Amino acid sequence: MTAVILGLVSASGPAAAQQRPRGIPDRVMLQPDDLGGAVPGPVEDGLVWSLLPQPCADTPVPGPVVSRTQAADLGTRFRIYENVARYRGDGAHAYITELKAQLARCGVGGDEEGFDPVAEDHLGPDSVLFLGTYDEGDRYVGYVAAAVGHYVVVVMMSDSYLGTADLTTLNGLASAARNRAAAA
Repeated sequence: MTAVILGLVSASGPAAAQQRPRGIPDRVMLQPDDLGGAVPGPVEDGLVWSLLPQPCADTPVPGPVVSRTQAADLGTRFRIYENVARYRGDGAHAYITELKAQLARCGVGGDEEGFDPVAEDHLGPDSVLFLGTYDEGDRYVGYVAAAVGHYVVVVMMSDSYLGTADLTTLNGLASAARNRAAAA
């Protein structure tokens, strides 16, 4: 009986803690310096846009071991969302490869709602810029997703006034997010 109890204690002790995935460290996430002084905080409830997009609803994308999200207001106009996900093995690369394939297969354009591909590998290998369109294609959020080592970083920008995104600013923030993940 004692051996069984000791076995249970050791299984829930330090060895079990080592098997649980660790969270995403602060240093990997965008910081106020990257965000023009804005302090990131939690993502609001009810966000309708996925921060780990899957354009084809019928085709799964590789899932992460752990992920973390945050949001910040960039001035009075833009809201920035960031998701950093950690994968095992080549899962981060596999996610971006599948995302690109799904954007090509299930992307929309013109006056439709959904995901609209814009550019691939524009920030280096394993990166993609795309839009999430709504209001019959008249408005959009901008996305950049990139694989860096075991991480996938996704930065999304929305505009509360015009329903567009500043893609130049978005690319700059995505570059900063990629650099943070690469340094981790």
